[in-house]
Amino acid sequence: MNTFTDYYELLGVTADAPPEMVKAAFKKLALRYHPDVYKGADANERMSQLLQAYQILNDPATRKQYDARRSEHLLDGHVPEHVSASTSHSGSAAPPAQSHRSQKGSTVSPGARRDRQRHYDFPAFPPGKPVNIHLVDIDYALSADEAQQLRSQGLLRGVAHSTKDQQYFCHRCHHRWREERVGGSQRAPRYCPKCHALDWPEYLLLRCMHCRAVFESEQIRYEVGSYSYGGEHGADKGGLCPPYELFPLCPYCATARWSAAEDARVSDLRQKADRRALALRLLWISVFVIIFILLLLFLSGRF
Repeated sequence: MNTFTDYYELLGVTADAPPEMVKAAFKKLALRYHPDVYKGADANERMSQLLQAYQILNDPATRKQYDARRSEHLLDGHVPEHVSASTSHSGSAAPPAQSHRSQKGSTVSPGARRDRQRHYDFPAFPPGKPVNIHLVDIDYALSADEAQQLRSQGLLRGVAHSTKDQQYFCHRCHHRWREERVGGSQRAPRYCPKCHALDWPEYLLLRCMHCRAVFESEQIRYEVGSYSYGGEHGADKGGLCPPYELFPLCPYCATARWSAAEDARVSDLRQKADRRALALRLLWISVFVIIFILLLLFLSGRF
């Protein structure tokens, strides 16, 4: 019986992945399948497999020995026994399972993912405690109130002018850079030197209420160059781009109506549209009634 486990496929990384990518993949999967979060009967077994994979691949000596065994195994024509996983072009690891159990109990196939170049995190949200969001390119340290808003509303907007090491980070194109100090003072740059986005420090964190995936939108506003910036209302005046317009379906599990805040916004817009339509109908009816009355008066010779 073949009992070989391909730890690279288990973690969702390539065989030449650097240690930092192995660590990032393990951290993401460990957060997702921690027994306090994942309630499956095999939670402990999953965590044990992930921990063993990380310990072996993180140590250069044991990784070298494992690579030799893996090469021999693959050359023998064996198909490794592993928990099905896939790796996106961006290095984000898919869940080490053929299906992922969502919060509502529905099964979500990794094949349903629509955006494989996006980074995801599946953090726990302990009541009244801060939460760290790890999205590979950048980490977010949310306060207890911010974490609660992201969990309950499904979105969180904010502004982050620089990272912990005083580097600037563009949330549109993920470019990092440093600005030289002039006269002993340093001000945040007006635009990103790479993509020229004026809203480069603004971030929009989103969370799906179904699969609980947390991800970042690279487009708070519309595409740079397509619409003008500086307005306060409306997309054509540089207004904020609504999440449902960016992601009609959750980019991870492809489920509609994934944000509570957006559901409320869309419902409010529909109610306003219905009220406007009703008012317009009443206006036209009033116009027709007035015209009809005037016509009767004219025909009776009283007008």
